[in-house]
Amino acid sequence: METQILCANYDADNTYFDDKQSKDIFKSNVYAHQDVKSALVRIQNHKCCFCESKVTHISDGDVEHFRPKAEWSKENDNGTKTKKKPGYYFLAYEWNNLMLSCQMCNQRIKGNNFPLVNETARANVTHNYNVEAELPVFINPTLEDPELHITFYEETPQGITYRGRKTIEYLQLDRLALNEVRKEKLKDLFTLRNVVNSIVDIDSREKAVDILLRRLHEIIEKNDQYVNMVKANFSDFL
Repeated sequence: METQILCANYDADNTYFDDKQSKDIFKSNVYAHQDVKSALVRIQNHKCCFCESKVTHISDGDVEHFRPKAEWSKENDNGTKTKKKPGYYFLAYEWNNLMLSCQMCNQRIKGNNFPLVNETARANVTHNYNVEAELPVFINPTLEDPELHITFYEETPQGITYRGRKTIEYLQLDRLALNEVRKEKLKDLFTLRNVVNSIVDIDSREKAVDILLRRLHEIIEKNDQYVNMVKANFSDFL
């Protein structure tokens, strides 16, 4: 219903969104309703859709719109950005466009940025516009496997593909504070691996490997934070 109202308003006046604030157009009590947020928390195991950090132990988290609802930033050839309206208003309440995000990734870094691999594919964004023609730069973790685009060397993310590299760059997934937290996550696992590699006795080594494997599988099965980093660093054991 809310989507139909927005589309009807645009059809009646294609400048409808131009001079309005997001809070005056979109109903956060709908797209960020507690039932919606609770479902996202459960599905994403309390993790930010972009940086994989646990969110809910320090904040409620944000309901992030993968395609920005109010406006989007167009990158110019000279490196500047121009804000363009309308945004993807017709996806403001669509489940497939909603994710749980930490405030850092959503508000301070991503914001309304939504670059495409081929910007010429983006015409005026309206509800008559075919978003399937777009190939976003950002990896959508609800539809794609991030491991096909991003790997890790120890705590540092590295792009395997163009989209992976640009996702890391745009979303600052290699920021110092995040790398430090990831490094702490790896510390005990690296210690276990060093113990395994130092054992000569075959039986003792097998027992140590079993301990490490059980810990690795626990992280993977729980879909713990930074699980993709753990898998990348211990692929020879998995």
